[in-house]
Amino acid sequence: VVVQLVSAASGVIQANHTSAVGQIEDAVNVFHLLYLLAVQGSSMSAFWYSLFDNGTNYCNLHNVIQGSGLTNAPGFVEFTNEWLCLGYGLSACK
Repeated sequence: VVVQLVSAASGVIQANHTSAVGQIEDAVNVFHLLYLLAVQGSSMSAFWYSLFDNGTNYCNLHNVIQGSGLTNAPGFVEFTNEWLCLGYGLSACK
């Protein structure tokens, strides 16, 4: 697995993620919404067949949030489901 930082600025992190076999490429974006005390993120696969990647896009974001320690913060709530994040139900990282 290769994660390459594209840019990091106040409130925004952009990175590219490539799977271990190099077949899945994703763009990962995380935004800190200061006034809402919320974090919003997106992860988009470069190829259409990545719909069947067992939740890689969800895991990209989950790993960033978990690695940052945010999941341990008082009041932390994650809001997602299969309708919002295709593959969420199949992901092995949750």
